[in-house]
Amino acid sequence: MLPEENVREYYMIRDIRDTPKALDAVVKSLDGISEVAASARKFRKIFFIGCGSSYYAVLFGSWPLMKNGSVLAFALPSSELILHFSDAVNSDSLVVGVSRSGRTAETLKALEICRGKGAYTVGFTIEGGSEITGIVDEPVVLDIGEEKSIIMTKSFTAFSLSTAMFSSILSERISGEKQTLIDECKAIPSLARSLLSYEDKIAATSKRLLSENIERFIFLGSGPSYPIALEGALKVKETSYVATEGLHLLEFRHGPMATIGERLTLVISCFLGENTVHLKNFVSEFAGKGADIILISNSIDLGESTLKLPPEYSGECKALLSIIPMQILAYYYAVGKGRDPDKPRNLSRYIQRF
Repeated sequence: MLPEENVREYYMIRDIRDTPKALDAVVKSLDGISEVAASARKFRKIFFIGCGSSYYAVLFGSWPLMKNGSVLAFALPSSELILHFSDAVNSDSLVVGVSRSGRTAETLKALEICRGKGAYTVGFTIEGGSEITGIVDEPVVLDIGEEKSIIMTKSFTAFSLSTAMFSSILSERISGEKQTLIDECKAIPSLARSLLSYEDKIAATSKRLLSENIERFIFLGSGPSYPIALEGALKVKETSYVATEGLHLLEFRHGPMATIGERLTLVISCFLGENTVHLKNFVSEFAGKGADIILISNSIDLGESTLKLPPEYSGECKALLSIIPMQILAYYYAVGKGRDPDKPRNLSRYIQRF
């Protein structure tokens, strides 16, 4: 999308548009990721850690292993592992940490503690030569180029895909069960490019939300799209400073639905496969209550306003791709409010002290 006359274009939207190239770089790194997964096959207790967007990325990335009945997989904020779960880590553990900068204080500290307990450690980053590469057993550096905005966009998507591929490869080797995402990964960059064509439509939606004085968002997801909902909520919160939250889809009915009737928009990323009836019932129920709904789905019969993704891919694939329209929405909503999404208030590229 070309920026309107006299409207500044920030780095954040350029980083989002660069996502397909970043995903291409992840695909090219798959041989290296596969080698790291091969060395981790013997572990049966696996911890994924990160902070902020990196935590949501590993929450998504751990999904293939969380479904594997032969291994225990956990995704935790780095600080929570330090404060509450470090005693669960031992020499039978694998700990996977993610940090865009490679310098995030809590993540570095958690990895040091875990390695001291005999755990095998893996660190994902986009900064070669950063601290994380020197303290883990296996560093994985993704060559996705610089992300100029403080806000994580293309790096989030790259970390989500790379850790999910790591989990899928490891899960397949542990259980022998075929992991669909492994075969789909090469198509994901081109699918991401196609989603960027929604930019004008999403920008117009953001303009509508601003004109209607929408000041609260609830992002909803289920299964692998739940971490994506959390990340979508964070994008709006950290760029526009409005109230947002991320919830499991059907948990919205257990209390939070009382907020319907306020200036509120529901953003739903949901791909339930044979359970799509639950999504249809949900949309029907809350549209009937007057809820403003933005839906990202593969379903073809949920209304013309739906941002549709191709139905032939796995739920993990579609869930990951759905972050792109959420990021675009956050960007145009923030710019429309007069915010600078590249320099959000009180934030820096990483937290230096724990």
